[in-house]
Amino acid sequence: MRHSSMTSFAVAIEPAGQPRLAAIVLLVHLAAAAFPWLARAEPVFAATLSILALAGVVATLARLPGRHCRLAALVVDGRGCRVRLSGGRGWRRAELGPGARAYASILHLEVVVAGRRLGWLLPRGSIRDPEFRRLKARIRLSC
Repeated sequence: MRHSSMTSFAVAIEPAGQPRLAAIVLLVHLAAAAFPWLARAEPVFAATLSILALAGVVATLARLPGRHCRLAALVVDGRGCRVRLSGGRGWRRAELGPGARAYASILHLEVVVAGRRLGWLLPRGSIRDPEFRRLKARIRLSC
């Protein structure tokens, strides 16, 4: 019996919040905001870099599983890709976006839902290991 690549790498995930990763992200962004001042860069340049670092924390936190993320669950199977959004009950059709990337210990998942790009930053421990491996394979095959 032949399995299509879609069913061979079927995934159903609903990752838990990542408070430790959120804390690390916050500390890294705060450090990035402080470094231009510590390096005694020109005030206008330092202020610009600090504002960019602090603005980036919001975008990064919105990609971590948890209450700040629009994505709540993902299913990829023989019927395609579907997501459930935070606060929603139904499933919406989606597709893996071109920005999805798979690394050894972390996945950057990008999905396109009704023309809007949403995503997750998923460390290895955020979902069960078999799902992590299948999603990693799915991302590498599609992007």
